Amino acid sequence: MNSSKMITRITSFILALYLLTFLLSGCATKRWSEPLTEEEGTEITAIINSIQEAEKSCPDSLDADARIFWKSPGSNSGITSYLQLHSPSFVKFIITNPLGMMMYAFTSDGKTFQSLDSIDHLHIKGNVRTLAIRKRMPVVLAEGDWFSYFTGRLPSYPLKIQAISKDSVDTTAWIRLAQSEFGKTDDRRWVHIDTEKQKLLGYLFLDANGKTIAEISYAEQDESGDICHPKEKIHITDLPWGSEIRIELQNISTTTQFNPSDFTLPVPAGYFKQLQP
Repeated sequence: MNSSKMITRITSFILALYLLTFLLSGCATKRWSEPLTEEEGTEITAIINSIQEAEKSCPDSLDADARIFWKSPGSNSGITSYLQLHSPSFVKFIITNPLGMMMYAFTSDGKTFQSLDSIDHLHIKGNVRTLAIRKRMPVVLAEGDWFSYFTGRLPSYPLKIQAISKDSVDTTAWIRLAQSEFGKTDDRRWVHIDTEKQKLLGYLFLDANGKTIAEISYAEQDESGDICHPKEKIHITDLPWGSEIRIELQNISTTTQFNPSDFTLPVPAGYFKQLQP
């Protein structure tokens, strides 16, 4: 495969990962039964507040090597990249060649994005919401709390709970979160909580019609009890045609304190600049 074709595949893969390129909605699934009683709801709200309070002491930056696998009925793909995260929605992926030279980079603050293609010498800058709408991608994910999704934590801002329900098969609970001021859409976001262990099990995203957009889960995780320990395995399922994304984080570090300026991509000399509305 020539380098141009390889970069094209990498570009498509990163955008598919970051924005979770869902061209179709998944089937509606009944994940919970009846709503909780007022007393039970009060208890779970207290658990949510307790988890958030404990997570305030956790680092709000992370960098790691990320192994990313995309599986679909027709193909399987995988890449290794360097990942940087900063709460709430700053994310950067960098892909290098075997010699350590940058081939492709993608970064976003949740509102705008930038990409660098070293083969075509192209720098692209644009609006995340506009890109999501143009590509028919769920805005609730494109403008999501990516630090929370990758680390397996709750969002850091105050949460407004709209509904609490029991899981249909076990003692866990589902909590529907109101839209944040950061990214309002008609889609719905639920968090899955183990009330006994007081830990986050995952996120579920539904469209306005109640159909599944995606589910993020954290299985086979370190049970050390350290609430600040980032999740090392992120599994994104319920995608169209049975597709799924699996992310494995290695060499995780939370000692470097990133800031917004770390999530920009300076344009090298000689690169063509493209601005997307």
